[in-house]
Amino acid sequence: MPAQKVPLVEKGVLTNYLLGRTPIRDFPLSNGHARARIPSSPPVPSLGNLIVRSGEPLSPDDLKNKFLELCRQRDLPYCYRVETVMSLSRFEPNLLYRVYTKDGHEELVRGAVFGDLDTRALRSDLIAAGDDVFVESSLSEAPHSIVGPSLFFDELEIKRASINKEKLPEYPPPTIEHSSTIAK
Repeated sequence: MPAQKVPLVEKGVLTNYLLGRTPIRDFPLSNGHARARIPSSPPVPSLGNLIVRSGEPLSPDDLKNKFLELCRQRDLPYCYRVETVMSLSRFEPNLLYRVYTKDGHEELVRGAVFGDLDTRALRSDLIAAGDDVFVESSLSEAPHSIVGPSLFFDELEIKRASINKEKLPEYPPPTIEHSSTIAK
């Protein structure tokens, strides 16, 4: 069966599933989304292209103004803005900024990851979406592309990354004799 366009969520409500040949309760017919992730494995429902849209998208400026206003209402000195993430398989901030509520200036933050980020956080804390578009394509297991706008979440925990930094090697200071021979 050829793959069909499947609206999964409409007005915030899950209305459909990606289905292969195995029916599920209340969804007896396939919509053609069974794909083999590995050539020797059986086909399972999987996406090819996922397109996320908002019914009420905001411009990037309106999204930032709404973000700053919420931070000010909560008397927070700053909030965080994630510009890009590593990838959907490794969902970590790639570019993370601390945005000061007083004047809106931004400061790059390094060494941070998301705290407990799960589907519940993504479902309940989404405030708004932008009218811009970002694309992520992946060739892992079952190739797919995800297209979506900027998203504004109420609360996502940001914490320090627990990366053990290797200690840099120590070298003795150069001797005066050694440095004078290099200069000649």
